[in-house]
Amino acid sequence: MAMRGLTVFISDLRNCSTKEQERKRVQREMAHIRSKFTQDTSMSGYNRKKYVWKILYIYMLGYDVEFGHMEAVNLLSAARYSEKSVGYAWCALMLREGDDLLRLIINSVRVALISNLDNNLCLALSAICNVGGREFAEALSADVLRILTANITKTYVRKKAALTMLRLFRKSPDCMPASEWADKILRLLEERNIGVLTSVTSLILGVVSVDPRGWEDAAGKAARTLSRIILTKDYSNDYLYYGIPTPWLQIKLLQLLQKFPPLSEHALKLRVAEVLQRIITGTDVTKNVNKNNATHAVLFEAINLTIHLGAAAQDTLAQAVNLLGRFISIREANIRYLGLVTLARRSQHQ
Repeated sequence: MAMRGLTVFISDLRNCSTKEQERKRVQREMAHIRSKFTQDTSMSGYNRKKYVWKILYIYMLGYDVEFGHMEAVNLLSAARYSEKSVGYAWCALMLREGDDLLRLIINSVRVALISNLDNNLCLALSAICNVGGREFAEALSADVLRILTANITKTYVRKKAALTMLRLFRKSPDCMPASEWADKILRLLEERNIGVLTSVTSLILGVVSVDPRGWEDAAGKAARTLSRIILTKDYSNDYLYYGIPTPWLQIKLLQLLQKFPPLSEHALKLRVAEVLQRIITGTDVTKNVNKNNATHAVLFEAINLTIHLGAAAQDTLAQAVNLLGRFISIREANIRYLGLVTLARRSQHQ
């Protein structure tokens, strides 16, 4: 339902010809909202969300807002989604890590996380991701991990949970011990959904970049997933970008393999070698800038992995070095720079 009062207020502000007119209109509206919050003890949920939306709009215009916080917090517990979503929007915009009000909303967020209602879960996960903070990580990481690894979790919720967990891990690395969660999370690399795979790979890559101990099985699973995409072409056409299958996921998987020593399983080593061979020999330069950017991004990560593997990818290494020589001679500054950086990495590995 459209909120006529909010629409009229925004229209009034847009029609102001001077900053002074806008300021006076804002002050008048803030005085009206303040009086409503203090005098109307039985305010309906509709009016509460309308006034909170006005406060948010005023805040986004750059004005200080010193009231209305408790009304917004109360909306988190509203039964209606339209009201609850306003409360979570307020949290995302107004709260910052370390705010005292975070303690007041943690319980409401946890109630949403254990509700098993997908809409509520998504609102709560988005709020956690936007606000972040060690306090959220310590209080809510176990609930987010439960959602991420549960068999009944919907695909779009699982994607949000993976990225939310990455945000919490960056604030509190000890919230996800490998001994307890590595096997459960690595199992998600067997998912068929590319969106879930990309989100989960982002999480695992963030974790192993800090400390790979306990996550060694990620290398084998990343190799299998990469070969599934490149060799067997197991992906949806929805994830083709200028004819390139899931370039972002390819890049993350190639980066993940660089966090570990060369694979010991012979069959997997052969698959990775074939993947690298296809990427390095099958990349062409076209007139389409977007396609070139995507192919070169994948190509440089493939070259980086080839350099990382060293003797384990000796045949591909010579081709990679020749390619780097070509890149350094290209007039395009960005390509030349990437070629020099990669060549410097090659020198460090010798």
